[in-house]
Amino acid sequence: MPEKLDKIRLDHNSYISLHVQLHNQLRRLIVSGRWRNGERIPTEMQLSRHLDISRTTVRIATQRLEVEGLIKRSAGRGTFVIYQAQEHAANRSIGYLTCSFHNEIHTNILSSAQTELRSAGYQVIFSNSQDREDEARILRQLLDDDVAGLMLWANAEPTDETLSILAEYDRREIPIVFMDRPIEGIRADYVASDNFRGSYDLVCYLIQLGHRHIVQLMPNFDDLLPVNERRRGYRTAMEEHGIVVHAPWRISQPGRHEFHETDIYSLVGSQSQQIIRQVEQFTDAEEPMPTAIVCINDILAIIAISALRNMGFAVPEDVSVVGFDDISMASHIGVPLTTASQDAYELGKAGSQMLLDRLVGGDLPPRSYTVPTQLRVRASTAAPLVGVEDALQT
Repeated sequence: MPEKLDKIRLDHNSYISLHVQLHNQLRRLIVSGRWRNGERIPTEMQLSRHLDISRTTVRIATQRLEVEGLIKRSAGRGTFVIYQAQEHAANRSIGYLTCSFHNEIHTNILSSAQTELRSAGYQVIFSNSQDREDEARILRQLLDDDVAGLMLWANAEPTDETLSILAEYDRREIPIVFMDRPIEGIRADYVASDNFRGSYDLVCYLIQLGHRHIVQLMPNFDDLLPVNERRRGYRTAMEEHGIVVHAPWRISQPGRHEFHETDIYSLVGSQSQQIIRQVEQFTDAEEPMPTAIVCINDILAIIAISALRNMGFAVPEDVSVVGFDDISMASHIGVPLTTASQDAYELGKAGSQMLLDRLVGGDLPPRSYTVPTQLRVRASTAAPLVGVEDALQT
């Protein structure tokens, strides 16, 4: 029994509920055939002690497995696997791996993908990697589990090991669909929001309001396609209207080589003050003061609003702020945020359908699919103060 427990690891700091993590891992062990039909699984007490979680959490996870017909409780004997693995049954499993499961957008993408894939008879094995090394480990495990396909929201900077493992997927003809960001050198389909158009529409809207001094706030890294496309949308809109394109304000995330919003609560919580100070420094250094800030995502927009308030500026009276993503917080903060809304349901549906196309056969070249965004106008934007833009022109 100890060897069974050693295969299960939970992240107590994850956005994903512990019972959901446990359910996913137990289901993977069963569906992959590592826990075979008729085997007794660890007891609630054993799982609770080993994973440092409540028995209630364990019970919720195992009850879901029981409803799915994977396990059965036997009074006085224990709980046993009743999933009858057929030949090639593992090939009815799809791996879904993300490094960025941090808000309801990602929850909805996964839910949509699961609905599509399960209706086609596939089990979904969901995993959330904590870092680049964990990503490589999970990809190897999914490969060992003989998954039929993979949906992957990859880390911004994959390791050499990750690249090597993904090349092995290609060699074994296991189809991959990249979500949000492709990886150079790996042949695979790709689905993402229309990051260019979403950013372009936001900037055009600000220009229509009368703004001319517009800056962009973004993470301090390059070569991530979604970020590059949002930057390109900003530049194109500015250039088409004959407006000066300003150098971006690049934010560095404390304690990380790369900036990403994996832990939404740390960015708007314990670490936010350090990021707010960076925004304040950029604002102080910009002469004259910009009348609008275009943020690469909603989290940075929320942080930018906090920084401006700390400096005594009002949003949108002094400075308009826009985001990108349309997370739930965007419409519930003190100044509801104007943003570009991603269609999470369509992203999950499109990605899973592309994967299903590959699974039924056909030697097609790598394809990409772009899901439109929608401009959400809220209270964080307004026309600049009378005379401000005129002064900038003189």
